[in-house]
Amino acid sequence: MGVAPLWCNRTMDQKLTSLTTVVERTDVRLRSPQAEVRIWPTGFPILDESIGGGFRAGALNVLAGPQGQGKSTMAMQMCRNAAVSGCSAVMFSFELEAEVLLQRLISMEAGLMFGHSAPPISQIREAFDGRGQSGGLPERLAECAGPMAIEALMSIGRYSDRLVIHRSTTAHTDMQSISECAKEVYADTGQPPLIVVDYLQKVKPFDRTMSEEQQITLITQQLKDLAIDFASPVLALSSADRDGLKPGQRMRARHLKGSTALAYEPDVVMIMNTKADIVNRDALIYDVNGLEKMREWTVVTLEKNRQGSGGLDIEFRKKFLQGRFDIDGTVVSERLVEERLDG
Repeated sequence: MGVAPLWCNRTMDQKLTSLTTVVERTDVRLRSPQAEVRIWPTGFPILDESIGGGFRAGALNVLAGPQGQGKSTMAMQMCRNAAVSGCSAVMFSFELEAEVLLQRLISMEAGLMFGHSAPPISQIREAFDGRGQSGGLPERLAECAGPMAIEALMSIGRYSDRLVIHRSTTAHTDMQSISECAKEVYADTGQPPLIVVDYLQKVKPFDRTMSEEQQITLITQQLKDLAIDFASPVLALSSADRDGLKPGQRMRARHLKGSTALAYEPDVVMIMNTKADIVNRDALIYDVNGLEKMREWTVVTLEKNRQGSGGLDIEFRKKFLQGRFDIDGTVVSERLVEERLDG
């Protein structure tokens, strides 16, 4: 186990505190050689710049979008980037097994290291399947994906102790288990972790007699409390309600399941849409191939941003063959529409 976690000695501010005390306490914290981390970088420079340097301690962040947008991929890349920067992170995965996430991480790491020449995720997956091969993971990776995959695995080893995966299930993983596991990561690493929940709507509810909206409202509030209790950022992935999944509908925050709580509680709300679905067709009048090219880009809209301006549309290129996004995003220059357009 690592050093005693700071939450062992910290009490919540459930009493009146003068600003003089806050100033003194902050000064002591910042002067400490082991000062607590207050910002966890996402590793996407333009996004970090827009939200005040990254995910902030005590903040609830929501990442949402229609199915197939790459929400889990972007969340995993953010976890990886936080760990590379020296922070710790824990991902509660309701969707994917730990080995599948490792496959994606190896492919992602290779892509970040070697660009388009890196092996695709299909070759990494083949090494994990193990059919007709011998040896352990390094030997199988070398055979199926080559030396770049080995270098990616070695690179992951430099930060893997700070990136923890929890295989979560709707039947067993409730807010109490999330809190207890986050405490364990805190104790092991000696620092508050970035807490990622994939998905918010799959967390086991406290009371199944409550309506779905009531359950989501309570879980959202509890995730916000968790961020404050741990002085950690929480990143919760969210799915859309039925209206948000209709063909021809651009997803917005109002389409999230439990939208009232998800609009009020989070500090940052990011909505993902495929660029081709939401760009104004006037932008393509002189470019007949432009629509197909735009399918390679995801637009992340900062619908809510307490650390800066909201409404910003940022585009990132999909590199899904390598299980990642290009980190060098840009502000969308084309005019986007409110509603998605039929192809």
